[in-house]
Amino acid sequence: QALNASGKHWKLKAGDGAFYGPKIDVTLVDALKRRHQCATIQLDFQLPVRFDLHYSGPDAVAGDIRRPVMIHRAVLGSVERMFAVLTESCAGKWPL
Repeated sequence: QALNASGKHWKLKAGDGAFYGPKIDVTLVDALKRRHQCATIQLDFQLPVRFDLHYSGPDAVAGDIRRPVMIHRAVLGSVERMFAVLTESCAGKWPL
């Protein structure tokens, strides 16, 4: 729903999800039409189980505990990859 509401073009990559939950990857295309996966946001249902994490919300009934969902995000993806894409797209002339 969030992707549809964004108004941006997106496509499902079947079989490409992480084993611990769904993810959204942001892919950039450089001047040579190469694709680079940069930013990503992922839901993780496994680590809260592994670390036995729980919480109780303000509306909880006595003894009602819940399992959180972790959100991993990498705004730039790999910093090295982002610098490489930026360097190449600026032809080595860094923007001020």
